[in-house]
Amino acid sequence: MVNMHRKSNTSNIPLLQIKFFNTIRTLTPLLFLSTLLILSGCNPTPSHSTNKTASPSTTNANQAKTELKQNQELPTPVIQTESGTPIPAIQGSYCWESICADYAGDMELLEGQVPVSVLVGENISIHLGTNVPPDELTLVEYVNGEARPISLREGSFQLAQEKGTHYYGAFARWTSPQNSQVSLGDTSFAFVIRGVEKK
Repeated sequence: MVNMHRKSNTSNIPLLQIKFFNTIRTLTPLLFLSTLLILSGCNPTPSHSTNKTASPSTTNANQAKTELKQNQELPTPVIQTESGTPIPAIQGSYCWESICADYAGDMELLEGQVPVSVLVGENISIHLGTNVPPDELTLVEYVNGEARPISLREGSFQLAQEKGTHYYGAFARWTSPQNSQVSLGDTSFAFVIRGVEKK
């Protein structure tokens, strides 16, 4: 009579291979789903839809914001006095076209920067060089380490009447027309001015 059950030292190897392949088979879909979820979070267009009919002005704003993301690089601020003196801006942290960069704070960015001399009380304008104005544009002045909000009027503000060096930080953000909580992109920058009196 022939014994059909031969004992083998390698009988555990196929079992290990099966467990390994089962583990891979389980992890592969999880890895795929995780990647899909991460990438969908980078999509600037909200995944929910609306049944409302947009008005022509809303449609134009929506189209402009879509074009903002598709056709433009990170906005570069153009800051100048009403007399035309340019004020260089130092790029800060931003998120644009699914790329985010985190920089030091405004005061650290301005270390070693030579301030531009501007007449005290002169109007200064900030333009972001985009065809769509940001939904949020905030400006602060740093005084003794404290950030103080500065009022902007149509992207302009008036330099303080005090002589001396003035440090500023600005933040701009564009949001989705469908949901103001969804950011299409944001940027921050800093600049420094020396207020001087007329000679």
